[in-house]
Amino acid sequence: MEQVRAKIASLRAQTKEASQAKAFDFDKRLAVIRDKELAARAEKKATKKAERERARLELAQGAAAMQVDGDQGDMMNMMGFSGFGSTKK
Repeated sequence: MEQVRAKIASLRAQTKEASQAKAFDFDKRLAVIRDKELAARAEKKATKKAERERARLELAQGAAAMQVDGDQGDMMNMMGFSGFGSTKK
């Protein structure tokens, strides 16, 4: 009789350990998933920042090119040619 009770107690202990191990694995999985999501957000943020920087550089280069054509632009403004757009506003 004592052997049966001892065996049941050991089986309960094993079951309890297994359930705790599964809970730990679940928490570990959640931590890994959370880390992956944070890394993906950081990568997306870095990509957007690089894209904005590239656009800003292109804009600055375009402005520099417009300054080279500035002499012609000044002459056009003096003559009243501001562009090909409509005069109505």
